[in-house]
This record gives sequence, C-alpha cells and structure tokens, in this order.
Amino acid sequence: MTTANLDSLLEKVRSLETKGDLAGAVNALQGAPEPMKDRGLWNYARGSLAFRQGDLDSAQKFIEKAIEAEPEIAEYRSNLGAVLLERARKGDAEAGPKALEVMKAAMRWGATLPDTYVNYGLALLLAGRNEEALKACDDALALDGGHVTARYNRAAALNALGRFDEALTTLDAVLKAQPAHAQALASKKRLLEKLGRA
Repeated sequence: MTTANLDSLLEKVRSLETKGDLAGAVNALQGAPEPMKDRGLWNYARGSLAFRQGDLDSAQKFIEKAIEAEPEIAEYRSNLGAVLLERARKGDAEAGPKALEVMKAAMRWGATLPDTYVNYGLALLLAGRNEEALKACDDALALDGGHVTARYNRAAALNALGRFDEALTTLDAVLKAQPAHAQALASKKRLLEKLGRA
C-alpha cells in the first residue's frame, strides 16, 4: 500500500470529518485494505476519530498501536497524552501520572506542534509542577501566538502560582479571542470572587 493511497484516504476522511460526518470518516478508514491498517498514520487517524467520538478505550488502543509502529513521532504520543488526560479528568487516578510520562517521551522526540506543548503543560499542571506548566504553555504560544487552549492553560498555571492579576489578564486575552469560551468565563468569575472583585 503506497503512501499516496494513504494520503488520498486521509484526505477523504478529513473531508467527511469537516462536514461533521464522523461515522462516515470512521467507515472510510475501516474500509482501508488490511496492510494499510498496520501503518502508524492509519492508527493515529483512527484513534483521533475515536477520541473525538468520546470512545477513550478505542482511542487509546489505536494510538498506542500508532506509537508502536512509529515511536519517533511526538504527535502520536501527544494524542495518547490527551486521551489519558481526559481519563484523568473523568476520575481515573492513574491516568494523570501516566499522561505525564507519555508527554515527557513526546517532548524527547522533538515536538513541533503547539498542541504537544499544550498537552505537556496540562499534564504538568495536574502534577502540581506549575512553573514547568507555565513554560510549556509559553512554548506553545511561541509556536502559535493565537492558540486559545495554550493561553487558557497558561492562565490556569498563573492562577496556581498565585499570580492572579496576570491570570486575569491572560483570561481576558482568551475571552477577547473567544468571548463565549465557557471555561474562561467560569475561571474569570471564580478568580474575581476569590479576589473579592466580583
């Protein structure tokens, strides 16, 4: 199976996903020839779709297979870290530390996308390593100054460090970019209440 064939399939999958047809995107991937399903990129794409569908078990399984096939790609590990962070948010106590280990490995492979730094920063934040989390968010913003999630997580790190005015300024920047950002609105309200400025 050629790279061109896989690229063509992934283009079709992206098109279906963009139209909101996640089930169609999954079906297109599942219809691939069996040899293609051993490729890291196919498993990464399949795991990413499962994650968007909220199927964390399948997402983890496919992304782990992608890493096994192509361990040098930092972004595969970043998506596995995102799955584990979601598990941690849902109460899985073991998932947070595992996410941090996965994200450390991703960083060792030379991350190039801001989302990898964002996931690393969140894993660090969950581990209480707030200064390092702030740096990871700043690294993400150095790659993409408009990355809203990086800026929101930066505000969380600043808040955890007790740098409340800077956190408020950062939340205001998030809300300027996305005025309806529910998490930023709630965080700003809580922070203002904590400071007695509500």
